[in-house]
Amino acid sequence: MLRAPKFWYVRNTTIFSTIFLPTSLLFRLLSKLYILFSSKNSSTVPVICIGNLVVGGAGKTPVALKVGNLLKLAGYRPHFLTRGYAGKIKENIRVLNNHSPEEVGDESIILSSVAPTWIGSNRIKSAKLAIKNNADCIIMDDGFQNPTIKKDFSIIVIDGKQGFGNQKVLPSGPLRESINSGLKRANAVIIVGEDTFNIKKFIPSSIPCFGAKFDVSNNEKIYKGKKVTAFAGIAYPTKFFDTLENQGAKILKTFTFPDHYIYTETDLLNLVEKANKNNSILVTTKKDLIRVPESYKPLVYILEGEIKLGEEEVLKEVLINVLENFIYVKE
Repeated sequence: MLRAPKFWYVRNTTIFSTIFLPTSLLFRLLSKLYILFSSKNSSTVPVICIGNLVVGGAGKTPVALKVGNLLKLAGYRPHFLTRGYAGKIKENIRVLNNHSPEEVGDESIILSSVAPTWIGSNRIKSAKLAIKNNADCIIMDDGFQNPTIKKDFSIIVIDGKQGFGNQKVLPSGPLRESINSGLKRANAVIIVGEDTFNIKKFIPSSIPCFGAKFDVSNNEKIYKGKKVTAFAGIAYPTKFFDTLENQGAKILKTFTFPDHYIYTETDLLNLVEKANKNNSILVTTKKDLIRVPESYKPLVYILEGEIKLGEEEVLKEVLINVLENFIYVKE
């Protein structure tokens, strides 16, 4: 739950990225060997993976939600697989209404609002449970670097304002693996937001590349001209603060917490007090609100939105073709 080091997103080589370079080379080698030589298990239904190449939030979960809704509209019965990051429950279970973020993590609760969701590090076990419970396709939120289950279609999500950071592998940079290694296994790329790093130059012409944005236009009238105290415990809270400001909010104070942070009553008491002192409203993300104590949720507003694709129908057609071809091959 640590924050990403600032040097990861400095374009020039820094002393820190240089110091960690030997460890990065070792990590890169071990990751490549792990992906190459781990046994891959095939699912009896198609598996669509929504992943990324960097540590932290690139927009995987919102894209997974979009893909889930697209497939549901097309008549399919998708189930989500996710690790349940930061949750205390480690066994493979289905996320239910009475589960808390402390138990199953915040992302799994969001996913479960769209389709049945299974947590657990053993993706094959989760897949079998999903299939047993009537899933005809599986959407993995994260797990692109997990080689234990065969993916039938992998979508890499990239944040346009962050790109690949300093383009170095952990711990010298934010990459989980090299750019070339990851793109070789990708079937499509989605760039969320403006492509400020010219990310497209890295994408081979053979890989479909889709533009997307996180649309919060429905909130414009709610926050325009309002005094706001904003807080967030996500990978890159600056994105949230910038978006809120772009909606016309007058942000008086911001507070950041570690990613996936579980808020206490003391935290919210302090935040409410700060908001009252400057006569502002308290605003956070939908993901953060899940981790706020129930008694304080009525006092907190959220900036809610969804991923909107520039070529949504094209991606929908591509995904349906993947599912139809899988069924044809299996028969």
